[in-house]
Amino acid sequence: MARVKLGDIFEIKTAKGNAYFQCVHSDKLEGELIKVFNHIFEERPKAIEEILKVEDYYYVGFPLKYALKQKIVEHVGMIPIPKEFKKPRYTRSKHMIRGEFKGWHITDSETEKMVLVQELTEEQKQLSPSGIVNDTYLIERLEEGWTLDKWV
Repeated sequence: MARVKLGDIFEIKTAKGNAYFQCVHSDKLEGELIKVFNHIFEERPKAIEEILKVEDYYYVGFPLKYALKQKIVEHVGMIPIPKEFKKPRYTRSKHMIRGEFKGWHITDSETEKMVLVQELTEEQKQLSPSGIVNDTYLIERLEEGWTLDKWV
């Protein structure tokens, strides 16, 4: 199995250029949590630290070890995660029934409790998505310029 370390930076190719993310958490049960930088670069930055200057980002579960083993992503560097980093406690997801939007589930990762809200507060609009995405979905989001702010 491919080795992944916290702080590792990976590149994923899109039709519009290269996108980057960082492994920020790994758990045998939950898998890997990545920090996705919402910016597409025409080419790989000469200094990998340039990627961290992207201020628009979100966190999401991603099958990183599998993607690396299948050569879907490429390891391009490592930047240590700040010691004070804690994985986000709350995430959000749309609650849909038969194609009809019913509200937002706000999930507490520590207790696994969900709360349904009809409208998001400004703070809740900055919550990352719940769950795990695959490479196809991640690439589509990056190419369409998807951001947390637009996901309301």
